[in-house]
Amino acid sequence: MKTKFLVLALVIFTITFSSCSKDDDDSSATPTPTGNGFRWTENGGTTVNTAASATFSTQYKTLIAKDASNATVFEINLDGTTPATYTVGATNAITYAGVSPFFIADAGNVIITTNASDKVSGTFQGTGTAAGGITSVTGTFTNITVVP
Repeated sequence: MKTKFLVLALVIFTITFSSCSKDDDDSSATPTPTGNGFRWTENGGTTVNTAASATFSTQYKTLIAKDASNATVFEINLDGTTPATYTVGATNAITYAGVSPFFIADAGNVIITTNASDKVSGTFQGTGTAAGGITSVTGTFTNITVVP
């Protein structure tokens, strides 16, 4: 009886400490760009791109991200500046000028999570008809300087 108990305990111990972990390893998931600045991915890819600079104008309700040569990479036009979800459509737009021809999203959203202390942060995602090989963009903007 004692031997059966020890064997059963050994089996339970072995199964408990040698089983696979519960970590999700979904390599098909699109990475979420993180960190200060303006970051994005294209077509659900894994490469995170970073703009050299970005500003958010409260007067024009526009977020502009530029590359190292000071050329505009993204222009995001909104109908507001407060924390909210802005649906891409007639009054809100995402234009990706980093490809030729420009990619203009016809669906998606821009979410401003904070706009305080002269900094704005949030996320965006847009989909549309292929332009320059791009059909979708996803990204973040974190602690972007707010200008008048």
